[in-house]
Amino acid sequence: MATSVEPSTNVIRTAPTFFANSLLAAALGVTCARVFEQFVVAIAAAINGRAPVLMHSATLLTESGSDLVLLAAPAASLALGLILLMMYPGSKDRSAGRLVMLWTMLFAFRNACVALATTPVDESSPIALALERWNVPSGVDLVLAVFGILGLVLIAIGAAPAFLSFSRHRSEVSTASERLRFAGSIALIPGLAGPLLAVPLFLPDAGTGFVSTLPLAGAFIIVTVLAAAATKSFSPPQIIEERGLVVGLIIAYALAFLVLRLGLEPGLPIPPWDENLQLTLRP
Repeated sequence: MATSVEPSTNVIRTAPTFFANSLLAAALGVTCARVFEQFVVAIAAAINGRAPVLMHSATLLTESGSDLVLLAAPAASLALGLILLMMYPGSKDRSAGRLVMLWTMLFAFRNACVALATTPVDESSPIALALERWNVPSGVDLVLAVFGILGLVLIAIGAAPAFLSFSRHRSEVSTASERLRFAGSIALIPGLAGPLLAVPLFLPDAGTGFVSTLPLAGAFIIVTVLAAAATKSFSPPQIIEERGLVVGLIIAYALAFLVLRLGLEPGLPIPPWDENLQLTLRP
């Protein structure tokens, strides 16, 4: 249940280990959002006969055909964000898993909103190609861009109480300056540095350009931090809770590195078998 937080004289500070948790969770979140998006693109391309190869940073289409299958990317991101929003625990659970879910949801929504927002300026984007193919009246791209920008701002604002609920104690977020400090430490810095931590998972980029987008991937969290100062209704713990480094996040990051760099970097045909049900894995 949401609680209106009042100032307290005994301020509890968040341990650096919890900052590290959020940093790792942000790296995993941007990775999960990207891999899910590209996996759905690969499925859509396979259905449309484009012979896709799922790689660690993008999906390679080896057969000619309609590029409208790339619309699956923003659609998948939006769907993932909505699914996680509905699944997001309504309890007072403040586990590392919930933190990863929050970051994945935010980056999924961010991917969908950016795809909409860049439609008027990127003629090669899947949405722009679809509008051209369907002879949509001019101006629709601008409307979609406005929706994308507004959507991203609203998502960033809505994330403020979610992050504040991860505080160790209500006194840690009792004033506007404390909420600004707390959101800056577990949201803004991890939001900017987490995608950079994910860069090694997606190298080499193979010319996809995805890695070059990561440095600014979490810039929208600036709005979250600003909104946190004015946010007073959320669910902080009533007793002091410890926030130690979660080893499981380190293990998850290491596993993601192995799966992406060793498993998907060579390329995984989708489906990974031919019409005779023989495996067609790339060397």
